[in-house]
Amino acid sequence: MFMTTQEIIIEINRMNVENSDDFDSLERIDELTDLLKINSDGYLACEHLISLLERHPNVEFGTPGEPVHTLEKFQGHYEVFLYQSLERRPTQMTVWMHNRIINAETNAETNAEQKNELLNRLKNCLNHPSANEMTKESTLTFLKYQTEE
Repeated sequence: MFMTTQEIIIEINRMNVENSDDFDSLERIDELTDLLKINSDGYLACEHLISLLERHPNVEFGTPGEPVHTLEKFQGHYEVFLYQSLERRPTQMTVWMHNRIINAETNAETNAEQKNELLNRLKNCLNHPSANEMTKESTLTFLKYQTEE
């Protein structure tokens, strides 16, 4: 089945995932992300995938799940949308994604200033008024991991 990226974006934007046990919706997301990965312009859906994660802060899409794997395939295209989302409404999944960026950057021998900037973005999520308790707990866990010497 072929779908254009624009058709996939429309469907993603209409999705409402009830909870982490909404297997039909999660399966459909997996199908859509598989299609995005083969579309040459699939990167155009990055903002919409981030929005999906943001709209459903209590849903676990996997460990980390196809939305995250798909976004990471489009490195260089999704990060700005992730950072905007973290400023608006951090979720457990978006904080997790940011932690994965910190891990990758640290492995790439990021300079101290860049790492501090990434850590500060993570710290901001800890007391963000829109973050739920699950997000704050995850943020604290990631901060401890990232700052242990």
